[in-house]
Formats: sequence, C-alpha cells, structure tokens
Amino acid sequence: MPTPVYLFTGFLDSGKTTLIKETMDDPQFMEGVQRSLILCFEQGETEYDEKFLDSHNAFVEYFDSPDQLTKERMRELDTIYHPSFVFIEYNGSIPITDTLLSEMPDFWPLVQILTTVDATTFESYINNMRSMMFEQLRYSDTVIINRCTPDTNGRMLRGNIKAINRRAQIYYEGNFGEPVELKSGTLPFDLNAPVIDIKDDDYGLWYMDCMEGPAKYDGKTVILRGMYAENIPGYHQSFVLGRRAMVCCNADTSLCGVTVTGVKIEEMNLGDWVEVEGTFKLVNMENGGETVVLYAKRIQHYKEPADPYVYFS
Repeated sequence: MPTPVYLFTGFLDSGKTTLIKETMDDPQFMEGVQRSLILCFEQGETEYDEKFLDSHNAFVEYFDSPDQLTKERMRELDTIYHPSFVFIEYNGSIPITDTLLSEMPDFWPLVQILTTVDATTFESYINNMRSMMFEQLRYSDTVIINRCTPDTNGRMLRGNIKAINRRAQIYYEGNFGEPVELKSGTLPFDLNAPVIDIKDDDYGLWYMDCMEGPAKYDGKTVILRGMYAENIPGYHQSFVLGRRAMVCCNADTSLCGVTVTGVKIEEMNLGDWVEVEGTFKLVNMENGGETVVLYAKRIQHYKEPADPYVYFS
C-alpha cells in the first residue's frame, strides 16, 4: 500500500517542527498509524526528542541537501522503516525540488504541501525576500499563519499569499495553535453603501474578497478603476477589466480581472485605463463555480496611477 507523504516548508523557526508534532499528536489523523518517518532538512529551536519519538513510534532521518533524497534513498528508507506516514520538514530557503513536486515514486506519493508562516516576520520577508517567500508558497495546499494577535493585519497576509497562490487554504492561529480573531477582518469599504467606490489602493483587497465570495456582490453597484486588459473572443460588448499583481517580480505578474459588459469596446484600446460604474450580477461558470459580471452603466477614461500594480495592504 502506498505511504502518503506530507511536505512542510517555511522559514527556520516558523513553526514547522511544532506543526508536525501537533499533527502526530492528533489521534484522529494518526488513527491506525503504526510507524512514522520524519525526514528533516533543517533543525530549529524545537527538536524531536527521544521521548516524543518513542511515544509515537516515530523515526527521524536528517539530510543536509534535498539532492540526497533520491528515489533510491526513498526505497532504502521504505525498506528499513516500513512507515505508515512520511513527514518531510523541508528547508524553506531552498526551492522545492522537481523530485518532490512531480517525480515521487508510486510507493511514496506526495499528498499535501503545508507552509508555516510567522505573522510577526511575514511583512519584512515579503518585502525583502519575496522570491524566497514565493518559492515557499507557490505550491502550498495549506498555509498556517501562527503567532497572530488580534492586531495582526490579516488582509495584508491573505492578499499577498493569494497573489502568489490563489488555491491555498489559509488558517490563522495565535501562539501554540490557539484560535485568534483578527480585528482587520473587515473590508476598507462599506458593502451596504448605495454605490461601493473601490479606491485604487483597495482594488486588491476587493478582488480577493470578491473571488472568495462572489455571491455577496450580486446586485451591488460599484465603481471600479482598472485597465482594459483583455478581449473576450466572440463578445463585442464585453472585456476584462483588471490590474496586475506582482507574483515574484516586475516580470512575473498575474491579472486580477473581472468581466465588464454593455460597453462599446470599439471606442477603447487594449491597455487603456478606465473607470466603470455598474451593477454586479452573479453567474454560474462551466466548472460549477460562481463569479460576477459587471453590467456597466457608465464608463470613462481614467488616468493610469503612478503605481499601477495591485497590493494587498
């Protein structure tokens, strides 16, 4: 039977070891597990002591480099330990290797990537080491943000993470896994206003909130400002309005866009900046999900902002 592999990444002392130990302490998750194997690529302040390992029937193998974890080494470890689960504590300063991402052997399938984030250092890291944060977050299925306080800027955290990886699930925790309620959970605009005016600096926050819960915007009248970003083949009164968010660097951006309809696109050019006032309508997508389309009531040219990129703070 294949042995599921769980990959934990994040900076040193961001909580990877603690999360692995908490996972192994969860009786529901570990039900029926006879033996676990931990592959550790870095050692922080928290350790796997012998008492913990013995009580969980777990074993640790330490590595200096991801290149040491070859398929042949995996086969050898599988033969030695016969683990029910494999937990990989990765070095967050190194990009995840192709072997782990797409070339795992059938007997050790990678089933989930989890990233730990220290809320107290995230803003500094994302501003000064964005490419390293990008590598940690781009493939994550789950992001656990720990050391949060009620004053933690949840919008900034979520926005930057979602700009890198929209599909990641994000969880906020206090110290030692304690629940926390963030004061910044509210949006910087009034959802119940007759006309919701989305300012330039708030576009990113609005976009992520709208993509996560489009139904709340059904029937809402809004003012949006953005770029005529894309044509929609076969539609002569519709286009994609959006702004670009930096994913890793200026050369690597993703479009945060929404469909606008009911306009004369022949009077506009790709790349034009416009201001649109209209009403959102909820529509079903072919994949079964939902999104919104903006039915324009008014459109006019808009001066491109000095900084056209989307930010989430």
